[in-house]
Amino acid sequence: MALLLTNSIAISGIPETISLLRKNKSSLDAIEAGIRLVESDPQAGWVGYGGHPNLLGDVELDAGIMDGLTLGAGAVGALSGYLHPISVARKVMEKLPHVFLVGYGASRFAQDCNAEAGDNLANQPRNDWNDWINKNRSPYESEHWPDCNLVRLSMLTANNKTAKGTTVFLSCDNDGNFSAGSSTSGWSFKYPGRLGDSPVIGSGIYADNRYGAAACTGMGELTMRANTARSVILYLKMNMTIEEACYEAMNDLRAIKSDFRGGVTIYAIDTKGNRFVLSTKTTTNGLPDCDTIYWYWDDKKDEPQKSEATMTQW
Repeated sequence: MALLLTNSIAISGIPETISLLRKNKSSLDAIEAGIRLVESDPQAGWVGYGGHPNLLGDVELDAGIMDGLTLGAGAVGALSGYLHPISVARKVMEKLPHVFLVGYGASRFAQDCNAEAGDNLANQPRNDWNDWINKNRSPYESEHWPDCNLVRLSMLTANNKTAKGTTVFLSCDNDGNFSAGSSTSGWSFKYPGRLGDSPVIGSGIYADNRYGAAACTGMGELTMRANTARSVILYLKMNMTIEEACYEAMNDLRAIKSDFRGGVTIYAIDTKGNRFVLSTKTTTNGLPDCDTIYWYWDDKKDEPQKSEATMTQW
């Protein structure tokens, strides 16, 4: 049974992913194509073109992809100057003996693969960064910018308005092959070089044909410490239901000691065609701090369904 589970900001990539799944294309091909469209959508926010820059005003992109048939995976982190990190991540999986490239190496590899180059900083996030940095820099920092200590400013970004933002796609094709993909510009105004969970295989995404696939959005600093996506799959392996697996993975996150705790949403699909999305109930000014809306489609449906995540307290 072909199916797709994705998060709220993925709307621009959903039709193409479904179209490819209906044409019996692989789940890997389908989610890569869908994520590329999200990466090109300036309205998506925190992903690809229109993504939020780091503290120095540079956009650094992260992406990961995983094949549930082979357990092959590829990822890139802090990639600058290229439009589609999800495609570069897939090339890492298919062309290199490695899984994860970052920074200069990721950019060098993207060049070797003739990946599409481009500037990802759109006008609105550039203005957002200018407003934030001018509001929060001290006179000394402004005078010596950018040759000053960034630690104080980095600590100011640890809040629920900035510590979020990713798109995730989980899919199964008509051959029963599961895939997972993720792409993000990461935490807004992050310390340069920061990586979240999105490109970290096992933390942000995981797929295994024997059990299903899982992904996370929200505060990656938490899910990296609990290896959350992989944990969901392991709990499924232990014969938990999909709901039980997600709740148990959330309990692992609750055990983490942290001065700042942003929201987290866990997405999961299993081999029986079940899906479950579990999100922490945190709000700022009455608005959710993490994804509470998701999209689901399977080949029994004409159109994707928009649904609300199950909410839980930290």
